[in-house]
Amino acid sequence: MSGVVDGHAHVFRSAAVSPRGVDELAPADREAPAEDLLARMDAAGVDAAVLVALDAVDDDVADALDRFPTRFAGVAVATGAELGTTGADPVAALRRRRERWDLGALRTGWLGDPSRPVADSPALPVLRLMAEEGLPLWSYLPPPQLPLLEELVRLLPDLVVVLNHLGFCPHDMWVDEHRRPRFDDPLPEPLVQRLLRLADAPRVHVLVSGQYALSAEEPPYADLFPVTRRLAAAYGADRLLWGSDHPWPSDVPGYDTLVGIVASALPGLTGREAARVTGGTARSLFPRLAAAAA
Repeated sequence: MSGVVDGHAHVFRSAAVSPRGVDELAPADREAPAEDLLARMDAAGVDAAVLVALDAVDDDVADALDRFPTRFAGVAVATGAELGTTGADPVAALRRRRERWDLGALRTGWLGDPSRPVADSPALPVLRLMAEEGLPLWSYLPPPQLPLLEELVRLLPDLVVVLNHLGFCPHDMWVDEHRRPRFDDPLPEPLVQRLLRLADAPRVHVLVSGQYALSAEEPPYADLFPVTRRLAAAYGADRLLWGSDHPWPSDVPGYDTLVGIVASALPGLTGREAARVTGGTARSLFPRLAAAAA
């Protein structure tokens, strides 16, 4: 599977080593070292991966990029400083962070007060900068925030957006016996309709990922095929990218199983289209990975 890129994975050390947040998914003693992900990638024929920090403490991702520069790109999680909620200059805050490490996208679950227009958001200066510089917004918005995203892509049509995990809006998470996040009724029809409308914005992308947490079935998660195919028809292969969400599902059902999900969910893809979803789109979003492949 030459050229495959895992578009969404996590690596982290214990909280005793790295001052990251602690929760039920990532208790203090849990670790997911970069070396373990690389071993799984090599066994599955995956060339590179996009690492997403668990929270604003991004030392583990920055360290992995430094040690394995041809294998990884990174996504930082926005802080209040970058979102303009602390009184500091949000543009200056983002520039300082980018000077510290080569982050390739910024993830957020907040775009502003949902009772006010996104044009009034304190995050707008940073979002404008991201649009100007081609820095993708890694979107993982809860339901009340989604209308702001719909406004945002009209206001800033050049902003690259990646909707995490089939565009699902996180809510009411529970953790299963395999220490994986799970969600009930994750993709109701009204949400799917909004996701389909977002496809009209040509720089919005969708991660084909997270099925293990959203499906009521075992792999290949056939209950999600209809939604996945509707999204694929609306967005096209050039705006889809596959991700594993390692480490949560990498033991159950297994990392190598996750690599094959795209072929099962989207069997009608041409060879070129499949190559885009499983690697080409991610490389187009992250120049660091495109350069490594050259």
